Amino acid sequence: MKNKKLILFLIGLLAIAAVLGACTNPSSDDAETDSPEETEAAEKTETTNKSATSLESLFDTDITSLETVNVVDEDMEWRYYDDDKDPNAGTWYEGWNKRNGWAYPEGWLDWGTIPMEFTEEDWPTYEGTVFSTSPETDGQVLATTEDSKAKSTYFLRHTFTLTQEQAESIYALEITARYNDAMTMYINGSPVGGFHNIPTDNYSENMEYGAQEEVADGEFIEETFIVDDVSSITNGYVPGEYEEVYDEENDMITHELSEATTDDDGNTFMNITIAVELHAYDPDDNEASFELVDVILNPDETELAADSEAVKNVSVNTGADEDSINFTWNALSSETGYVEVVEGTDPEAFSIEDATVYEADSTELAYTKFTETDYYTNKATVEVERDTDYLYRVGNEDGYSQVFPLRTQDIADGYEAIFLADAQIGTGTIPTDVFGWEETLAHAFETAPDASMILNAGDFVDAPDKESEYDAYFEPEILASYPTASAVGNHDVAPNYKNHFNEPNLTSYGEDEAGSDYYFTYGNVLYLVLNANNMNNEEHVQFLEETMEETADQEFDWKVLMFHQSIYAAGKQSESEDVPIRRDVLVPAIDESGIDVVLMGHDHAYARTHQMHNFEPVEDVEFEDENQTAAVNPEGTLYITSSSASGSKYYDLVEEYDYLAFREQFYVPTFSHISFTEDTFAITSYRTDTMEEFDSYTIRKSE
Repeated sequence: MKNKKLILFLIGLLAIAAVLGACTNPSSDDAETDSPEETEAAEKTETTNKSATSLESLFDTDITSLETVNVVDEDMEWRYYDDDKDPNAGTWYEGWNKRNGWAYPEGWLDWGTIPMEFTEEDWPTYEGTVFSTSPETDGQVLATTEDSKAKSTYFLRHTFTLTQEQAESIYALEITARYNDAMTMYINGSPVGGFHNIPTDNYSENMEYGAQEEVADGEFIEETFIVDDVSSITNGYVPGEYEEVYDEENDMITHELSEATTDDDGNTFMNITIAVELHAYDPDDNEASFELVDVILNPDETELAADSEAVKNVSVNTGADEDSINFTWNALSSETGYVEVVEGTDPEAFSIEDATVYEADSTELAYTKFTETDYYTNKATVEVERDTDYLYRVGNEDGYSQVFPLRTQDIADGYEAIFLADAQIGTGTIPTDVFGWEETLAHAFETAPDASMILNAGDFVDAPDKESEYDAYFEPEILASYPTASAVGNHDVAPNYKNHFNEPNLTSYGEDEAGSDYYFTYGNVLYLVLNANNMNNEEHVQFLEETMEETADQEFDWKVLMFHQSIYAAGKQSESEDVPIRRDVLVPAIDESGIDVVLMGHDHAYARTHQMHNFEPVEDVEFEDENQTAAVNPEGTLYITSSSASGSKYYDLVEEYDYLAFREQFYVPTFSHISFTEDTFAITSYRTDTMEEFDSYTIRKSE
C-alpha cells in the first residue's frame, strides 16, 4: 500500500524516534518533503508503543483527535493459537452458535453487560508482523501436522489501547495484509473487509479447511481495503471496575461498568483487538501464512475509495393499502428529493417528460461518512394502480438513482407473497451473508415472480448502527422492485432503522427509537405489525384492539399478525425468559382479534404450530389429507417461525414442544411462499440449497 501522507509525517518522526519510539513506516516507494505543518502534525501523533495491558494509550494522551497514523510496528505484540483447537469453545457466543467469541478484547461484554468469557492468557506471545508454517520465515513459525502440513486454522490477536477520545476520533481505517490461503479479520469481534478468499458460503465452524482458490506455497494474496464503518472501534473494552447486577427479567447475572480506570489527567481508555482467523486450503496444503503490513488510522481522505453514490439504499415499503407504495432512500443532497414514475418495462426508455413526480415529505440528516460526507434520508408515498408495469427513479438534480422496474399485480382473485426473516447481515461476514441473502431472494422470486410483496419479520442487520450492514442488506437490486412489509428485529433497534424504512399507519403503541406498531391492508388481508422489542405488551394489545375498531367497517377474509420475537419457536430462543411473558399477554388478544396467521422470526430455526387457541393445540381439526397439512375451517391461529434468510447464523433445535406440528433445522437458508385467495391461505417453505419443498400447510374456509 502506498500512502504518501503517512510517509511524510513518519519522515518527520525519524529525528526523534530514538528517544520516543515511532510508528513503523508503511509500504511505499514514494517520498517527498514535508511541509512544516505536516511535520508538526507528525510529531504530535507519534506512537509510544505501549503494551495493551498497560492502560496507556498507544499515542500521546495529549492528542485527543488522531491524525493519520499507523498501528503496525515491527515490535508489535501478538498472541497466537496454533493448537488445532477451537478457541471459541467455552465463550458466551459458543452457546449462540457464533464463532467469533475469541475475537473480542479480553473482558469484553456482549450488549455491554454479559461477559464473553474468553482469555488469551495461555496463548504464546510473538513480537513482529509475520506468521507462517514455513520454517524459512523471518517471523513466527506456526505449528503443522505430524506430516508437516498446514493445520486447518490459526488464530492471531493484537490488542492496542487508545484513550476513548482518540478512539472516537477515528473515521476510517486503511488496512493492508498478505495471506495464504484465506482469512477473516476482525476489529473488536466485527468482521471487516471483503471475502479475503474465504468460501462464498463461509465456514460452518472455526476448525475448517477451505478457500475459494488455493494459493501456491511461497506466494500470498496482498489486499488493501478501507474500513469506513468504524462503529466497532468504539465497541472495545473499557478497563475499569465492573459490578455484578441481577437481571430479574432474564434471570441472569450481568456485569456493568461502575467506574472506568483513569490516568492522572482523567483519561479513560479502550482496548481494541485486531484478530485474524487464518485458514489453509485443504489437508494437503503445505503452507499457511499471514503478514500485517499496515493498519492506518484516519487515512488521508483524498486517498479513500470515493463514495460517489449520489443516491443509495433505495427501500420500497408497502403503503397504507394496495393503492400506494412507500419509498425511502439516502442521498448526498440535502435538498428535497423526488420519486419520478412512468409506466413501462424498459429502463432505457425512461422519460422524465412522461413521469409523474412525487415530492419527498421528509428529508433529514441520516449520518455522516468519514468526516464531511453527509447522507440525508428521504421518504415519499406514491400512488399506484393494479396490474401495471412501472419504472421509477429517486433523487433530485444533484443526483438520481438508476431506473428500477416495479410491477403491481392484479389481486382480484388473490395474490402471493414471500415470507422470510433474519438475514442479519454482518453476523457472519458481510460478503458471505450478502451472498446467501442474494441467493435466497433469487430463488424466492424464481419460485414466485408474481409475488406482490416481501413479508420480513426482522433482523435485517446485526449491528443497528453499522451503516455498512444496511448498505449490504440493500445490495440485491431486486429489493427495489418489490415492496417489503418490515418488522423491527432486536438487532435493528436504533434510530438508523428509520433511515431505511417507511412504514405506513405508524401508531404511538410499541414505540421505541426504531419504530412502533403499524398496520396496512392489502386486498382481502389485514396486516398488523408489532415492534415487539418494546416489552410493554399491554400496549400491543391496545394496538390490536384499536386497529380492529378502526377497520371494523372493512371486510377481510384474512388477518395476519407479524412480529420478530417468536412466542412459539423450536430452537434456543424458545427458552428465553421473555417468551412466556410475551405469550401470556399477547395470545388472548390474538385469539380475541381473530388472527388467522402469525409470522415470526428470531429463532433462526423453522417451526410451524398446530392450530392454537387459548395456549393449547386445537382438537378435532378437520383435515383434507392424511398428513394433516390442509385444514378446513379450523378454529384458532397458525404460528409460523422462519429460519435464517441468509445463512448468517442458526440455532440448534431444543425439546419437542407440544405446540409444534413441524420443526426443522437444515443449517441452510430458507424462505416461504405464501398465497391468499378469498377462501384459502397456503404456505410452502423451501431450503435454498436444493430448493426442496420441506413443509406446506393450507387453511381453507368453506361456507
